Amino acid sequence: MKKDIEEYVRTCQNCQMRGRPIGRNELHPIRIGEPFEVIGIDIVGLLNETGKGNKYIVVAIDYFTKWVEARALREATANEVTEFLWEDIICRHGCPKKIISDRGTHFNNRMMEKLVERCGINHRLSTPYHPEMNGLVERFNRTLCESLAKLGGQDWDRNIPSVLFAYRTKKHKSSNMQPLYVTYGREARIPLDKDKNKMTMMERVKTLIEDLLKIRFKVRENLTKAQVKQKGYHDEKYKIKEEFEIGEKVLLYEAWREKQWSEKLQEKWKGPYVIHEKLLNGSYRLKELNGQVLKTPQNGKWLKKYQDRLRFEPRIVIKGKEVIDRSEGI
Repeated sequence: MKKDIEEYVRTCQNCQMRGRPIGRNELHPIRIGEPFEVIGIDIVGLLNETGKGNKYIVVAIDYFTKWVEARALREATANEVTEFLWEDIICRHGCPKKIISDRGTHFNNRMMEKLVERCGINHRLSTPYHPEMNGLVERFNRTLCESLAKLGGQDWDRNIPSVLFAYRTKKHKSSNMQPLYVTYGREARIPLDKDKNKMTMMERVKTLIEDLLKIRFKVRENLTKAQVKQKGYHDEKYKIKEEFEIGEKVLLYEAWREKQWSEKLQEKWKGPYVIHEKLLNGSYRLKELNGQVLKTPQNGKWLKKYQDRLRFEPRIVIKGKEVIDRSEGI
């Protein structure tokens, strides 16, 4: 009887549709490649409107050098974003192999599809409510907003170049080097510096090439160590979810309901769905029970196993012998 009660409670439909997700996926660091091979891009805003009418900032960061580019925008449209990518990333640093972004309409549109297809870029869209996939640019966004707020003033767009310069010339925690130094092989000369370098042009070019190779080898080494350390800390701190198998029934957490008071008493889980396909980095493609596959993949941290309730048959114990009463089911 105890087992029957436990099973009955465990498979309670109302209980399964409440509560928050427990556990996280293990951390999957982005593969370390070459400078400007992988770019993370995001939109900051809606912000206070400046005198020039700007209300948003489009931000891009290189996962290897940590070099950042940013531009103030009046509107966060597909046209503005693709123009920024072409002018400030591709024409300045070359075509990246991969761009990581969220699924906002300013990134997920036909104009962007044409640009990445023409340039041979793999556009990786994050799963819903999973900003950790593009964590590097998300962290810079906080730094950018805090810095602009400290500088003050209504016209924050005028201070973006200064904030970018400060970030590019500060040692990054993961690489232990300045983004500008990793990108150009030299430290930035600031107004107070005196020109102490008396090398000829040819000597300077030779030294620059040699230094860049050494710098980028060291950066790759430092980034690898940092990723191993970050993964160990993450996986030890959080309860790591087990992977779901194809064909397994799951429920999907609707994170947006948490932010709306009108939804506080509503069910927070939707489903059940069936695992249709296992994707990279703990993401899954789901399908309805009728077989229809959902277009948008979901991160495993927003899924939990669905507990099917079987038909319970009352058990009667007569003189120490258990008898199943089949006259009615629960």
